[in-house]
Formats: sequence, C-alpha cells, structure tokens
Amino acid sequence: MAVSNSIVRIIEETLPVIVLFAVVGIFTGGFLRDVLEEASYAPGILILVPGMLGLRGNISSALGARLCSALHLGYISSKKISRDLLRNIEVSISLSIFISFILSIFAWLVCSYTGGPCMSVWGFMSVSVLTGVMSGSILSFMTSGIAIISYRKGLDPDNITLPAGASIGDVVTIICLLLAVRLIMGLGI
Repeated sequence: MAVSNSIVRIIEETLPVIVLFAVVGIFTGGFLRDVLEEASYAPGILILVPGMLGLRGNISSALGARLCSALHLGYISSKKISRDLLRNIEVSISLSIFISFILSIFAWLVCSYTGGPCMSVWGFMSVSVLTGVMSGSILSFMTSGIAIISYRKGLDPDNITLPAGASIGDVVTIICLLLAVRLIMGLGI
C-alpha cells in the first residue's frame, strides 16, 4: 500500500511539471532558430550549444539534488537563507564559469580542426564564459527557489526540482547564449 501511494504521489507531482516543461522546451527550439541566425555573426557558435546545454543541465541537477537532500535531512531550512545554501549556489556558479572556460577551448579546437568558419579562441572564450556566468547565476537561484518553494508547499522537491531545473536550464541557457553572442560580437571580440 505504501509503495503504491508513493508511486501515485510521484506521478501526481512530476507529471504536470514534465508536461509543462515539455511545452516550454518547444519554445527553446524557437530560440535555437535564433541561434542559427546568429551563427553567421559568430562562426562555429553552434559547436557550443550541446556542450552548454549539457553543462547547465548537469550542474543544475547536481545543485537541485544536493538541496533536496539537505532540505529532507534538515541541513538547510526552507524558512531562511543559510550559509550552506549560499555556499551551494556559489559552488554551482563557480563550476559553471570554470567548465564554460574549458568548454570554449574544446569548441574552438573542434571548430579549427574541422576547417569551417570559426571565431577566434577569444570569441569562443568570451561567449562561453559570459553564457556560463549568466545562465549559472540565474539557474542556481531558480533551482534553489524551486526546491525551497516546493518543500514549503509540502511537495517532494525531488519530484519538482530536477525536471523543472533541467527544462528551465535549456531555455535560460539558449537565451543567455544569444545575449552573449550579441554582446560579444557587438563589442567586436
């Protein structure tokens, strides 16, 4: 009986989130179309897209999992902002910046190796790191907020935070990538 109640709860809490963000994911495709248009201004930028999406999903999911566990175990409170919560957010943003830098170098190497049109290594670094900073900051705070609010409302944050974070992460990352390309290319880097 307890197992079937648990399964029902997971479905009740997760299904609406997954359906909602599947629809949101379609809008990500619309933004991705804009990235294709930006590719003429930032040659090779499409090489960054899969890596940036994977990066954001992995880091946001790890943050969400840590926060959900910490909420369940009482290590962090859903009522006040703690040092542990802020430290988790800080680490998540730091990881985003560091991995974005590494990703930019690999993207530039792949772009250079394949022989197609390619931005400079500085262009890749600038776009990738700026995207990482923007999306990492936004998503770290959003993931934290989703975990805390779902916990406060009596929902299991594990059922809400990870699917929501992964889906929101794609949209936010693509938008941040577009903004970064426009800013960096506008500056002539």
